[in-house]
Amino acid sequence: MEGKYKVITLCGSTRFKEQFFEAQKRLTLEGNIVISVGLFGHSGDDEVWTEGTKEMLDDMHKRKIDMADAIYVINVGGYIGSSTRSEIEYAKASGKEVMYLEEPGTPCEPAKLSKRESRVAEQSARMKEVQRAMKRVMDGLEALESQKDNIEALEKYLSTNWKADYEADERGEIGKAVDRSVLGQDTLYDLLEDIGELNEGYEE
Repeated sequence: MEGKYKVITLCGSTRFKEQFFEAQKRLTLEGNIVISVGLFGHSGDDEVWTEGTKEMLDDMHKRKIDMADAIYVINVGGYIGSSTRSEIEYAKASGKEVMYLEEPGTPCEPAKLSKRESRVAEQSARMKEVQRAMKRVMDGLEALESQKDNIEALEKYLSTNWKADYEADERGEIGKAVDRSVLGQDTLYDLLEDIGELNEGYEE
């Protein structure tokens, strides 16, 4: 099949990861070229929050809008955050068509929500974000618990043979082909101390 395909850039909060995938699939099957986000910062892609990355991605998404004929706003429950609103304004100023998952004028349209309803919707979204972060923390604690035998062995090693091995390495008696990362100055000590503090905080 040959022809000119409409290019659509998806916009919306990255907390709606599943809806992004659903829209991408549906719009593609309808014969459109779909451009989506590269990372879902509110759905587990923590790389987004490293210094400078969020700003880069926001600017990059504006360039994706430049490439498109239209944008499709994933406004689940009528929710449109400040970043998405900025993208909508940018798209309109650029003469792009703006489409919505939930059309403006429906009961969920943000402009139709009362101040109380907007507050509840915003705080509900915040709560879900914290819940996802908490799940990652709990998953991490479970993963750490599975390393109990390794942690105990490292604690024993630090209190018995580590110093002698460290001094031997300083004398060049341990080959360069050997992974000597455990002998890094303070590396093992700091790791075990961090684990101890984490466990103490969890027990509290």
